[in-house]
Amino acid sequence: MNHRLSQQFLEFAKSECLGSSELYYHLSLAIAKDQELLKLAESGRKGQPTPNLFFGVAHYLLNSNLDAPLAKFFPTCSESCDRSPEEAFPDFKHFILSHRDNVTQLLATRLVQTNEVRRCAYLFPAMMYAGTWFDKRPLALIEIGTSAGLNLLWDKYSYQYGDWDVLGDRESPVVIRSECRGVIPDGLFHAMPRITQRIGLDLNIVDVTQFEEAAWLRALIWPEHKERREILDAALKHRASFDLDLRQGNGFAMLAGIIETIPKDSVACVYHTHVANQITREAKESLLVELAELGTSRDIIHIFNNIKPSLHLTLYKDGRAEDIPLANTDGHARWFEWLPSDRQDGESRL
Repeated sequence: MNHRLSQQFLEFAKSECLGSSELYYHLSLAIAKDQELLKLAESGRKGQPTPNLFFGVAHYLLNSNLDAPLAKFFPTCSESCDRSPEEAFPDFKHFILSHRDNVTQLLATRLVQTNEVRRCAYLFPAMMYAGTWFDKRPLALIEIGTSAGLNLLWDKYSYQYGDWDVLGDRESPVVIRSECRGVIPDGLFHAMPRITQRIGLDLNIVDVTQFEEAAWLRALIWPEHKERREILDAALKHRASFDLDLRQGNGFAMLAGIIETIPKDSVACVYHTHVANQITREAKESLLVELAELGTSRDIIHIFNNIKPSLHLTLYKDGRAEDIPLANTDGHARWFEWLPSDRQDGESRL
């Protein structure tokens, strides 16, 4: 048994799928015990989250094979999805093995690049709060792991947090709903900061004008998650109205050179919501060291997940650093819990 991948699928089932996708939960538990499918799953690129990639490939292929028995288990593929997820594995395995060559090719060439637009639900208050530290100076956005760049447009979406007033761009066709637990984020009701640049960095830029590329993004969304698909589709359509500066390459390696080109009358705002899950601990530490060095000579905002225990903000202002845990977040941003702030202007806690 491939112990490493078996453990990955077990962890994926218990920590990500339980309570979110009953279908992927039961399939993950079964795959974890199946040597043949685990061996096939090894075809994925190194560093990719194998369960997400494997299910994305299956979903992508199934969307072109709607007459397959497996389609009856996927709400995205069948109007009469009435089969119990606990019964899906035999049809899943048959489908995967029947398309073995396509599965192997897609695993080797595709990347997990879900544009989880709903993560803007917590990016929005994070950006609004960070902006209050810089006297209304404009922000130059730099997103690492940008995929198709949809989260570079966080200020162009509207937000509904329970029964609060609608926030953000109230006229936007992209409506993001999420539950804000905990305290009300500081700065949330301030004026929107001006954005001077929108730069997205990724190993593979997704061109959503290409049908197959947009179809891949949709396939990465779990089959029961109707609202996530609706948000993605609205954001993809809205994306056509904006020109974004999307650059292909290793965003971590490119970052210093790009920050140097940002005029100092703008605050360089570096952010990433999930990509740190796909890099080594050494690479994460190197990023933090590099930003700290750059922050000695210019102002920088760094908003990030998956390096420290919570959604985190590190501010570099006037050569000094301020480190602030912002929120605990759900992986798909169905909710986030904003943490109390003990903000102390002008005083570093590092």
